[in-house]
Amino acid sequence: MIGQVLGHCRVVAKIGEGGMGVVYRAHDEVLHRDVALKVVNKGAGLDASASQNLLHEARASSSLAHPNICTIYEVGETEGDLYIVMELVEGKSLCAMSGGGGLPAESVLRYGVQIASALARAHDRGIVHRDLKTANIVVTSDGLAKVLDFGLARRVESGLFEGSTQSFEAMQTTPNVGGTLPYMAPEVLRGEAADYRSDLWALGVVLYEAASGRLPFEGRTGFEISSAIMRELPKPLGPPVPPGLWAIIQRCLTKEPPQRYQRASEVQAALEAVQSAAIVSTEPTADQSAPRTTILHNVQHIQVRKGDFLLLVGTTKGAFLLRSNARRTRWELGGPYFHGHAVYAMAYDSRGGQHRIWASTQSYWGTMLRSSDDFGKSWTNPQEAPIRFPADTGLSLKNIWQISLGRPDEPDVLYCGVEPAALFESHDAGETWSLVRGLFDHPHRPRWMPGNGGLALHTIVFDQANTQRMYIAISAGGVYRTDDGGRTWTARNRGVRAMFMPNKYPEFGQCVHKIAMHPARPERLYLQNHWGLYRSDDNAENWKDIANLLRHAQRADLWFARWQRILDGLPSVVCIRNAVVEDASGESGSKSSKESHAISSPTKSATTRKSRPTKKG
Repeated sequence: MIGQVLGHCRVVAKIGEGGMGVVYRAHDEVLHRDVALKVVNKGAGLDASASQNLLHEARASSSLAHPNICTIYEVGETEGDLYIVMELVEGKSLCAMSGGGGLPAESVLRYGVQIASALARAHDRGIVHRDLKTANIVVTSDGLAKVLDFGLARRVESGLFEGSTQSFEAMQTTPNVGGTLPYMAPEVLRGEAADYRSDLWALGVVLYEAASGRLPFEGRTGFEISSAIMRELPKPLGPPVPPGLWAIIQRCLTKEPPQRYQRASEVQAALEAVQSAAIVSTEPTADQSAPRTTILHNVQHIQVRKGDFLLLVGTTKGAFLLRSNARRTRWELGGPYFHGHAVYAMAYDSRGGQHRIWASTQSYWGTMLRSSDDFGKSWTNPQEAPIRFPADTGLSLKNIWQISLGRPDEPDVLYCGVEPAALFESHDAGETWSLVRGLFDHPHRPRWMPGNGGLALHTIVFDQANTQRMYIAISAGGVYRTDDGGRTWTARNRGVRAMFMPNKYPEFGQCVHKIAMHPARPERLYLQNHWGLYRSDDNAENWKDIANLLRHAQRADLWFARWQRILDGLPSVVCIRNAVVEDASGESGSKSSKESHAISSPTKSATTRKSRPTKKG
């Protein structure tokens, strides 16, 4: 082939050879540039239909314009030879770079973000790689990761595997199977079609190999490798691999596709979040359980001044902080914090002169309670979930729906409403938590039913005139009140309809969305659920439907439209808290803010809860 001309490219030298074909260095005699030219082996057994499929896939891949994707310039056929003209990428393969124990975590994250970005672009165009591996990724001298051979493994007959590909005899008779066995997803080995999530499995293998220098699933034969992929878990990667990176790799390598990331952009966002956060230990202390702190470097932060108005916004893709002055005409946006995590509860705590923001973060790996004392610049990163159900309950925490501050004269008291429905309390500023057994052991509990969003305790209201009285709301359990500080609880739902129940006015079981107390009249409460708006004037003893009394729907619509404009462009919002910062200096003992009630999602109230405090180093 040396010296021959294919199209308008003259072959100069051989670069390498694989199962699919031979790659040459060539010179484009029209555009006067060096290119890579891949010639498909005639002995590969491609019939006319397979050849056309290959050309179709190559042409589709040529539309991918992305800095991390090797560009395809031309595809064609001459004298029976299929050839593909590509960008000549000079550098070192990620496979070669990963040998000898793997790359530093910073490099793995940097290259991983680029590879995920390339996959995101391809997937958006409907193209699946199907043979992503470290040998197909080249890192240039400028540190740019380039993904090669996009889409070229698709629809190749008879198991055409490049490089170190290993295959089963059964696969060799199965059409449209392509890839390299150690990087193949379990569903592909089961004979199912590869899709975007199969590429994300391969990305997990690539990240594991880059971080450790070895494959997550190994064996002496193809059977042993496939058996490990189907049944075994990868060996854990400890330090120096950051826990966040290991968590991302684990989720990519989940056996069932629905449990993995569903989009490459989600992996990219998760890697960027780990990349932007430096985990630093607190000052040396005998207490090894002290929470670590996550410092967010590459996140936009707000600059808070005295008199500023704050919005704490929890969304399905992280938390955001919005700041404005007293006029509230222009807003400064901070975040996203905990990008990719669902944040269903937030709170601002100014008791004792502090400026503490609490947030619950929910992801595939569980629910955590975190706090920040510097308006989001750094957050606690607990070693384990601070809120946990006792072992004898047989339950595990699914989500935190409310973080509620104790009374003003109880600066260290916090409450959390959680899913499955339960109330937790802390008397040491979130260091430790205990289950409120009086409510959890209530005889009604076995008959509470989950609503569309789950069985959640989402509202906590304190009676400011009676320190022993508290109200909670459960979807779908109804309203309960305690008059003895939480030791005993009584259902308070008289007059509230439940159209889905045989008895339309049951003692309990209503799907309550929210309750709120009148700021000047603690005996008056308001309640909203699926079938009405209610008011009680006797401490929830009786409820009256007041929906027909509302005459200001148009005014309410105008306020809602204003909220929509403020939050335009954010992911799906599930909770909002607001506060006025009266003193941004943070001097101990000063009164620093006033916090209002939460504005919640339409399906459940999503107010706030607190976590272990940050211990500054």
